[in-house]
Amino acid sequence: MNIPIHDSVPAEYSSHIVSMRESFETLDTIIQAINNETESGQSLDSVQVKSVFYSLYFGAAQPSAAASKKFADCFVTYEERTKTETNDDGKTSESTYTVAVPIKDLSKVYQNIASVMGRSASYEDMSNATEIYYRIAYGQPAPKEDDSVDGWEGWAYQPKAEELANLYHNLPTGELGIEVVKMAMTRLGDPYSQEKRGQGSYVDCSYLTMWCYKQLGIIIPGTASEQGRFCVNNGLTIAKKDLVPGDLVFWSHKPNGRFMNITHVGVYAEGGKVIDASFSKGVVVYRNLFDFDKQVLYGRPHIKK
Repeated sequence: MNIPIHDSVPAEYSSHIVSMRESFETLDTIIQAINNETESGQSLDSVQVKSVFYSLYFGAAQPSAAASKKFADCFVTYEERTKTETNDDGKTSESTYTVAVPIKDLSKVYQNIASVMGRSASYEDMSNATEIYYRIAYGQPAPKEDDSVDGWEGWAYQPKAEELANLYHNLPTGELGIEVVKMAMTRLGDPYSQEKRGQGSYVDCSYLTMWCYKQLGIIIPGTASEQGRFCVNNGLTIAKKDLVPGDLVFWSHKPNGRFMNITHVGVYAEGGKVIDASFSKGVVVYRNLFDFDKQVLYGRPHIKK
C-alpha cells in the first residue's frame, strides 16, 4: 500500500512521486515475469532494479511499459538451454528453453542501459542508485570507502581531461616518507570500521593515512577522496613509476560521486607493497600493491611544509 503524500509536498514533486509509483508497479510485474524464467534461485533483485530506475528517471519522463521491459532486461542475459525429458513410451527427447540469468557486474548493467535505453548514467547517478539501494535493502548508508569490488568487477574510472591536467610532478622524495611507513606499521592488525574509526584502535583506510601523517605534524583531510583532492590542489601528485615509501596510493573501486570517484587509499611501503586499512580483510594489512587497473592517483604529502 502506498503511503499518502502529505499536503505540504509541492505539487510538482508530488506528481513525480505518483509517476514513479506507477512505474514501480509496472516494473514489479515485469520483474516477476523475468524471475519466472530464472533458475537455481538466481532471482533478479527488484530493489536494485528500482533503485537504478529511480536514480535515472525521477523527475524525468517515465518509460512506457514496453520500454520498462527493455530496461529490466538490461539486468539479465537470456540463455538457451537444453533439457532431456522421458516420454510416456519410455523414450527420451530433448527440448530447448530460455533462462534469464541476472548480471552480477553493475558496470555491465549500466553499459546495457546506455546501449538499449540511450540513457548514459553519470557517476553521480550510479552513486545515488547505490545509496538508495543500501538504505532500502540494509537500512544504512552505502559505504563510501572500501577496497572491495562488490558487484563492480568491470568498473574502471576514466579521469576527465581537467583531472588529468597537471597531475604528475617531479617532486623531491622528502625526509618523512619512511617515518610515515613506520607509523603505518604500528597499526598492523588494528580492526577496520568506518562507523567506529578513531574509537579505540578502529580505523578505516583514510583514518589510517590521516593518523600516520598527523603523528608527523602533517595535516591532511579525513576522507580518501578529499586526500586525493588535497594532493592535486597542492601539486603533490606523482607518476606511479616515481612511488617512494610514504606516498599515498588512491583507488577507485566503484562510483561514489566523490572526487575522481576515489574509494580507497593506502600507504606505499616500497618493494611493491602497501599498508592499508582493508575493508575486505577487516584489519590493517601489509600486502602486495593490488588492483593496478583501479589505481587512479598517487600523492606525496610528506613533503608538504
